[in-house]
Amino acid sequence: MIADPDVNNADVSRRYTHDTIRSVSYYDGTKKVDLGFVGSCMVHKGDMKIVAKMLKNIEKAEGKVESKAPLVVAAPTYNIIDELKAEGDWEILQKYSDFEFDDLKPKTTNRTEYENILYLEQPGCNLCMGNQEKAEKGDTVLATSTRLFQGRVVEDSTEKKGESLLASTPVVVLSVILGRTPSIEEYRSAVGGIDLTKFAPPKANQIDSMSVHY
Repeated sequence: MIADPDVNNADVSRRYTHDTIRSVSYYDGTKKVDLGFVGSCMVHKGDMKIVAKMLKNIEKAEGKVESKAPLVVAAPTYNIIDELKAEGDWEILQKYSDFEFDDLKPKTTNRTEYENILYLEQPGCNLCMGNQEKAEKGDTVLATSTRLFQGRVVEDSTEKKGESLLASTPVVVLSVILGRTPSIEEYRSAVGGIDLTKFAPPKANQIDSMSVHY
């Protein structure tokens, strides 16, 4: 499913609200995607592992991983990155990335232009903040974040309204590889061998009201 901001809705009150929920098949594999974002507080460790597994699946099927749109990945916390390193998933993400954050050499400017590569960004808030990184104006962005208000992730250009669509991690990853939304058949092939029901936050009771589980 994809939550669509419906920026061209004739009813102005419904634009940018993401209350239009559509199946992936609605777009018939033709909706162009300019940038993908997986990260922030809206994901957990399982999402990072899904990204790694899908990239491995794509390389196995295609012989290589070649993206037609940029993918920005920001883990929620440093603790989660430590766990991914211990479990071998961070190494996989590093293999496919062309940019990895370095706390000793932080960026001096916010990024507003992207290459068609995988960016491993600093944990925490990123595109969803709106006052940090931004997509290029007029882009269609597919993201796991719900903070997709008008102008926050992407602003309008003089030629096109910026779109920020909400989707699951597998849909975002596959869409940047293809440069468009996938067909149902492409989606099923890409998530082969991934038991998506296993990639969910722990169901155990929280220790106290202040504890947070990803």
